[in-house]
Amino acid sequence: MAVTTDATIRPDQLETELTNAGVDVSRGVGTSGARTGTIHTYDADGHIVDLPDEAQSVVDSHDPQPVVDPRIAVIDAMDSISDADKAALKSLFPIG
Repeated sequence: MAVTTDATIRPDQLETELTNAGVDVSRGVGTSGARTGTIHTYDADGHIVDLPDEAQSVVDSHDPQPVVDPRIAVIDAMDSISDADKAALKSLFPIG
């Protein structure tokens, strides 16, 4: 059975969650679509390998957290500039 999801995943976070659950994803995780669809890993030659069935529950409970650029925290801590200037600075560092 293929491990699938209709929800968007965050691959780096899901990889950690799968590893913590004892699923070998040491060569990373990938999807058949743009961060959704069938979730798989890779073998030593880079070929796609299905995840084991027990990975489905990990994928189902996956709650992708937003990526936060550490530079944003520095900008937010600046007391000497306006909110508009902070917003302008933050726009230089888009995440996504």
